Amino acid sequence: MQKKYLLGFDAGTSESKGTLTDLEGHVLATTSAKHGIISPYPGFAEHDPIADWLGDLKKIIRSLLDQVNGQAEEIAAIGISTIMAAVTFVDENCEPLRNAILYGIDTRCMEQAEEINQKIGPERMLQEFGTLCTVEHFGAKILWVKENEPEIFSRTKHITFASGFLTARLTGNYYVDKYSASSALPMLDIKTQQWNDEFCELICPKEMLPTIAESTYSIVGTVTAKAAEETGLAEGITVICGTTDAGAEAVSVGVVKPGDTMLMYGSTAFYIGVTSEKVNGTKMWSNPYTIDGKYCCTGGMATTGSLTRWIRDEMAKELVAGEELGGENAYTALFREAESVPAGSDGLIVLPYFQGERMPIQDPKAKGVFFGLNLQHTRGHIIHAAFEGIGYGISQNLQLFEDAGVPVGRVTAVGGGTKSLLWLQVVSDICGIIQQVPEVTVGASYGDALMAGLAIGTIESPEAIKNLIKIKYVIEPNMENNKEYKKYKELFAELYENNKNIMHQLW
Repeated sequence: MQKKYLLGFDAGTSESKGTLTDLEGHVLATTSAKHGIISPYPGFAEHDPIADWLGDLKKIIRSLLDQVNGQAEEIAAIGISTIMAAVTFVDENCEPLRNAILYGIDTRCMEQAEEINQKIGPERMLQEFGTLCTVEHFGAKILWVKENEPEIFSRTKHITFASGFLTARLTGNYYVDKYSASSALPMLDIKTQQWNDEFCELICPKEMLPTIAESTYSIVGTVTAKAAEETGLAEGITVICGTTDAGAEAVSVGVVKPGDTMLMYGSTAFYIGVTSEKVNGTKMWSNPYTIDGKYCCTGGMATTGSLTRWIRDEMAKELVAGEELGGENAYTALFREAESVPAGSDGLIVLPYFQGERMPIQDPKAKGVFFGLNLQHTRGHIIHAAFEGIGYGISQNLQLFEDAGVPVGRVTAVGGGTKSLLWLQVVSDICGIIQQVPEVTVGASYGDALMAGLAIGTIESPEAIKNLIKIKYVIEPNMENNKEYKKYKELFAELYENNKNIMHQLW
C-alpha cells in the first residue's frame, strides 16, 4: 500500500497531542487527549506510562486516521516526544514497575541531588558538566528510587527516558537521543556523549541505560507485530528515536539554525536558543540540539500556564461553570478583566514559584507569593500581575543569554499561552523583545512528524522546514511600559532575595 503520511505524537504535562501530515510536512489532521499529573505527595509529579501515554497514543492514532479516512498501512514513519524527564523503570518485557517521574516539577530528589554533588565534589561537577546536579537531572531521580524503593530497583531491567519508553514498546529497542540525554547527569560523559563508567557506578549499572542514538531523527527500528496489535499501527512502520517536547516544538516552528530562539508558553515555560557550538560558563543548560550538528542553550520556569489555570479554577469558578454550560471560554472572560489594568498592576507583584522554581534561581523550595494586595485590587489585577510575574521570570532567563554572549533576536512564541495577546504583550513590554507567533502552532507532535520526514528523506533538510512556517502576528514591545517595568523587575528580584529564608523554613 502506498505510503502517504507522517505521524507525530507528543505526551505533554497535561495532555497528549497527535499530528498527521503528508510526506512533505503539510498538516492534514490534529487531535489531543487529556490526562492529569499524579501527585500522591507534595513535591511528587508522575504519569502512568500505560494509561497516560500508551492509552493516549491508541486514541490519537484512531482519531487521526478517522479524520483523513486513512489506514495505518499508509503511515510511513512516526516520531514521538514526551515531557522531560519521564524517568521510567521497566522489567524485561517493557512493563512499567512504577509511575514515571517527571521533570523539575517533581522535587522529591533534592537530597539525592545534593548527595551526588557531595560525592563527586562541587568543583568537579562544574568542571565535568558546567552545572551542579539538581532535581532536573535524571541521576538524582534514579537514585531516589534506588534508595527509597529498592524492591522496584531490584526488578528493573531497563530505565527509559522521555520518548524512549514508547519507542521501546513499538520496536523492542531502547534508545535516547543526545538532546534528552544531556539531562542524564551525572551518568553522561559530556565530551564523548556516551555513558560514563565511573559516574554510572554511583547511580545504576550502565546496562540499564538506553543506547544513545546519533541523532534525534535516527531510525531505531520498526513497529513490531505485537506493537501493531497493541496500538493500531501497522507492522513495519519506521520509528525514529524521538526526543523531549520542547525540542520537538522548536523544530515545529522552524527554530533550526543558530540565532533562532523559541519561547514556549505551556504549563511551564521553556526556552531554546540554537547555537553553532556548545556554550560554556553559563547558568543555562547547553547541550546538543535536536538538529544534527547544532547545539542549544535551554532553560525553563516551573509554574506559568499552570498558574493561570489555577487562578481560573480557584478564583473564577463561575466562569468555568458558564463555559461548561456552553458559554464563553473561561480564560477569554478572565483575561478580559485584566485588559484595563496598568503596567505594574497598581503595585501588585506575583512571584510565580508555586511549584518551586527552575531557572534562573534553581530553588525547589521557593514559594509562590502575591505581594502588595489591597482592597482596591480586583481579580483582573491578580491575573495581570500573574502575567507580569511570569514575564519578570522570563526576562531574568533571557538575561542569561546576554550574559553568555548569545544574542536573542526575534523570538518565536509557541504554546497555549499564545492565545492571549495580552499575556504576550506584557512579556514583550517587560523584556523589550519582538515575538512572532506562527499561524500553525500545533506543537511538539508536529515537530515529531517533521523529524520523521527528515529521517526517511521526504523532507529534504531542516532549512526546508522554515518554508512551511507562516507567521500569524508579531508583538512589538511598548517601550514606555518597558521603562515602567524596570523598577518592578528590580523589586521582583529583591522580593525573592528578602524572603527566600522564610520560604525555606516553610518547606
